[in-house]
Amino acid sequence: MTDHAPLHAARPFERYRAELALGAHWYPAALRAAGVWTLRSEIVRQRRLVYLIDGQALDLLLVIERLVAMGGGAERDELDRLLFTGAPPITLTEAEFREALGPEGYSAYLNYFYGVTVEEALHCAVELEAAKAHSLDASASLGIYERIYGRSLSDLVAAYAEERGDDPPRRLAWPAYKSFIYWLFRLRVRTSVAPRIASDTRKALDYLRRLRGPGGSPDPLRPDADASSDPTAAPPTIIDIRRPA
Repeated sequence: MTDHAPLHAARPFERYRAELALGAHWYPAALRAAGVWTLRSEIVRQRRLVYLIDGQALDLLLVIERLVAMGGGAERDELDRLLFTGAPPITLTEAEFREALGPEGYSAYLNYFYGVTVEEALHCAVELEAAKAHSLDASASLGIYERIYGRSLSDLVAAYAEERGDDPPRRLAWPAYKSFIYWLFRLRVRTSVAPRIASDTRKALDYLRRLRGPGGSPDPLRPDADASSDPTAAPPTIIDIRRPA
């Protein structure tokens, strides 16, 4: 997939507007429109928006923000709560959420949740562990990247850039940063043993639960997801949803 809009890229917007016209609530309507989203990225008002990281990970909240910006339908406070706290305006079960996005869109969303949201949470959880480490601990001098990936941040950034045929950047813009985090997730899944992957994932999910508060779900968009999943499981298999332009 290229960064240019395919000929059918307008269909999610058309679908969203049509559902609003029929009286549908804007949030599930946006989810259903996001489920047929194919546009990888675009530049809007000099801002680069990357919706599909590496053609695999769907930044759902960014897609919803774009749909609402074009089609309206949402109260400002409802949209703000969703974008800034992850709290949806109406609660959907995991089954309803999955059905709205469809199989491919749901898998792409999970790629983003585990590959970006959970991976960032892992960094925070390991940083807290490092801060509590005893000075005599053999790992006390290691940074979070060495602890998780066995390599320094500068080495990882250089490897990330080399894989893409670029020079190592002096700094990462926000879209590139999310792409880098997703690359780290794939690196960890590719190079770690299954028990370590499951342990790291559980550690990150526990951190997100604590962050959400008592009784909170690691993913507010799927508040009942934990009840139907194995807490020791590794992340789902990464899928590639790239389509020809």
